[in-house]
Amino acid sequence: MVLNEEPPMSVTDLNHVQKAISKTADDKTCHLLPQALILLGFVSLIFAAMPELDLIVSRFFWEPAAGFDFNENSFLVAFRDTNRFLPWIVIGIAAALLIPNPFLRHLKNPPAPHKLVFLITFFAAGPGFGVHLIKMLVGRARPRALEEFGGSALFTPPWELTDQCARNCSFISGEAASAFALLTLVVFIRPKYSTLYLGAVGIVAAAFSLNRVVFGAHFLSDVVIAWNVMFALAVLLWRSFSRNAPQIDAIFARESRLT
Repeated sequence: MVLNEEPPMSVTDLNHVQKAISKTADDKTCHLLPQALILLGFVSLIFAAMPELDLIVSRFFWEPAAGFDFNENSFLVAFRDTNRFLPWIVIGIAAALLIPNPFLRHLKNPPAPHKLVFLITFFAAGPGFGVHLIKMLVGRARPRALEEFGGSALFTPPWELTDQCARNCSFISGEAASAFALLTLVVFIRPKYSTLYLGAVGIVAAAFSLNRVVFGAHFLSDVVIAWNVMFALAVLLWRSFSRNAPQIDAIFARESRLT
């Protein structure tokens, strides 16, 4: 009896498949990018129209005698430190997987290089450079530094350029941005589990972010707008990396063969 076996997929065939996949991903991000930008504009307008919303939320966690005393809670401090530590683990693993090594040959489904490069680029451009650039330009004082909460700085709405803070400012939240970045790992998850991943990790990431509001380290708008800025950036970057996936993967495949 002769078995009808399909011929092995050639490199050319594989490239066609990769291009089809990247085109599908690009088509999806074409729709997501306008939505992300509209959402960013919408939430920015809400906080600009109702700046007192930030003070109302922050005041809920402040006591005249004790200040923002939740920042002394050992569990919440450990929770905050976990959020600070996780990005370095993710970046370290992603970078290690990009370096050609014998271990990768034993992986059944090694992550695609273009996804790893996307992840590292996003962490660097978003929670890294992008956040600190906005902090430096806007100069918004943190809640615990305001006159309303025992400090000396003046309250300013989000996106308003001010001199109330010289360094390590409030807007936007870097830790909220790095918490959101955990959601970008969804590119490694199978589509049928992606909604479950986004829901589960989204809850944890939201808790990481809101923890900073509880501490008096950030306003609610710092967190919400940070998420929306990162969402827009993630969609923009993924659109580029998914579109050029075959070329990026080919570069790293060639490097792997040379070592």
